[in-house]
Amino acid sequence: MSKLEKILALVRSINQDEFQEQLTHGDSLDDVYEELLFLAEKIESKKKRTGIIVEHISNCFAGDFFNYLPISEANDELDVFCMGFNTYIEELKSAMVSKKLVETINEKLVEEKDRSEQLAIARDQFLSNMSHEIRTPLNGILGFTDLLLKDSSLDPERTKQLEYIKMSGDILRVIINDILDLAKIESGQFTLSNKPFNLVQLTRLVHDTFLIKIEEQEIDFKIDIDKKVPLVLNGDSVRISQIFFNLISNSVKFTPAKGKIRLKIKFQEEEDEFYIIKIIVKDSGIGIPPDKLKGIFNPFVQVSNDTSRKYGGTGLGLTIIKKIVNIMNGEIDVKSKLNVGTKFTITLPFPKNDYNFSASKSFLEKENKNVAAVDVDKTIKVLLAEDNRINQLLVQKILSNFNFDCVAVDNGKLAVEKVIQEDFDVVVMDLMMPIMNGYEATSAIRSLKDHTKKNIPIIALSAVVTGSVTEACKAVGIDRYISKPFESEELYEAIMELVAKNN
Repeated sequence: MSKLEKILALVRSINQDEFQEQLTHGDSLDDVYEELLFLAEKIESKKKRTGIIVEHISNCFAGDFFNYLPISEANDELDVFCMGFNTYIEELKSAMVSKKLVETINEKLVEEKDRSEQLAIARDQFLSNMSHEIRTPLNGILGFTDLLLKDSSLDPERTKQLEYIKMSGDILRVIINDILDLAKIESGQFTLSNKPFNLVQLTRLVHDTFLIKIEEQEIDFKIDIDKKVPLVLNGDSVRISQIFFNLISNSVKFTPAKGKIRLKIKFQEEEDEFYIIKIIVKDSGIGIPPDKLKGIFNPFVQVSNDTSRKYGGTGLGLTIIKKIVNIMNGEIDVKSKLNVGTKFTITLPFPKNDYNFSASKSFLEKENKNVAAVDVDKTIKVLLAEDNRINQLLVQKILSNFNFDCVAVDNGKLAVEKVIQEDFDVVVMDLMMPIMNGYEATSAIRSLKDHTKKNIPIIALSAVVTGSVTEACKAVGIDRYISKPFESEELYEAIMELVAKNN
């Protein structure tokens, strides 16, 4: 084979391998020329395309991500590379669009979070204001009603009318408490206390609350407490009474005249650190339809619109119970039959304490004697800071019944001045007052140089009951917090206890 033939064979093999083409079939010099010319053109074309590819990739590195590489008709390895690169660009574009979308969504979520926080603050402020505006007049209604009920000269008819006023006010207070408690639970402000309480006294209080309605409807209501249940338990007595109250309230509401209600408290078992107690409330009321049973713990849910119109209520009671039981790590179960009755069973763990059966008696005696350290011959002088005239008159009347000397002022600034000018045993302080509120007044008193005056016991008596308020009270040095409407005995005991401690 001549050198010309060898060159021609080599060029043809390159063209066939690289470009899958063979242009000529002869062995002449013209054939060599045509094959070489074709190879040179192809190489030049590749060189140009490679330059374009390099430029595109450089632009891509510079930030221009979305330019595609050109695809030729050659269908060679450069085109395969370009198609692969373009696929990568498509995926990159999709990823960047997704990233942008995610960033946009995140920005919106941040905005929504901020908006939700602002709404939560606004809601808390609204609830606080609503609580104050409703509880303040309600405090006057219930307070003066209690004072009138203690008047032995009233005839039975007027006494009955006053009892109806008190019962209606108590129902309104429960509705307000339910709304506020639901808000506190949802905002994470709901906390539980863990103190010893007398179970018998608690159930008696619940019974007495509904006594008028029970007697009016001639309902057979009985309480049965297992002898194995400790007389004194550790827990949050306020929340336990709330569970009792809501369950009994429903039973009284939905049980017809001459029906039956049973409150049973059973000792289930004793664990290393807890007593497991069952609370059962069973009635012979109207019952709950099977299709409505699963949803009764949802907020604002009642069996029907007719139920709401006929029996009243907000539909929050059972929701509150369910949430309290969950927070207490307990369980709640309900069984019901239409026109037969309903049975609620609540299982709760109560932390063990050092109070055994023999110690319970001494605890109760101590509970009743916690004011013994006060000098009975001394007249306790109380400074009341309250801007509402009706509540001023109410507190002064209540304290005068306990033989206390009560001086009233209209705002916190006057309270601070009175503490400086005169000697008092205790300050009862409203929180929301003009000129200087209760927090500011307390801070000013706690900053006084006179040791005796700066450490005077201060009781907050306020219609604002959010969790943040109680924390704020502690922060400024308020010794005790009592919410309006309040029981006169509760205020009396708080004053006596703090005065005794301060002596």
